[in-house]
Amino acid sequence: MGIEAKQIISGEELFRHFLAGSDEAFTNLVALYEDELYRFIYNIVNDYHESKHLMIETFARLAGSGDKFSGKSALKTYLFKIGKNLALRYVKMRGRERHISYEEVIELVSGEADSPPVLIEQEENKRLLHNAINQLNDDHRAVLVLLYFEDMSYRQAGRVMGKNETQIRGLAQRAKTALKKNLEGNGYQ
Repeated sequence: MGIEAKQIISGEELFRHFLAGSDEAFTNLVALYEDELYRFIYNIVNDYHESKHLMIETFARLAGSGDKFSGKSALKTYLFKIGKNLALRYVKMRGRERHISYEEVIELVSGEADSPPVLIEQEENKRLLHNAINQLNDDHRAVLVLLYFEDMSYRQAGRVMGKNETQIRGLAQRAKTALKKNLEGNGYQ
């Protein structure tokens, strides 16, 4: 059962093909989610090599889970929950602080810089944003990443974080308020 590269297939379909014996389907599944999953894990562990390792471990756990995926949520949500749990376990074991890299999170200023003063201002804004995000607590940081940088719905983010949709909406609002306060406190204009 070959899967043509031109076909657009969902993660759930690819996973079903993999369970039916298609290694190509799993390769396509990894290609579909690896960049987003890596960025998500990196935002938790802040370590390039460990993030790659944990991403690979997440896909290995997915492959080994077989029929444990019930289909009650999107495969991406299930995959990110596995990744989150592995990343949090790693952070707990290592006792490291979690940080979000501003390069991975947001392009604060769009367009090309015209002059050295504009470049300096852009870099300062990125630094201020980076510091403000890193001052957020773990849940605030995670909800912002899931909703605004991974484009998950409130429901999907809730499944990843183990919360309901109403809790995620409230958490997101509090996270945005905290981020604004941090930015203002750090001199961001």
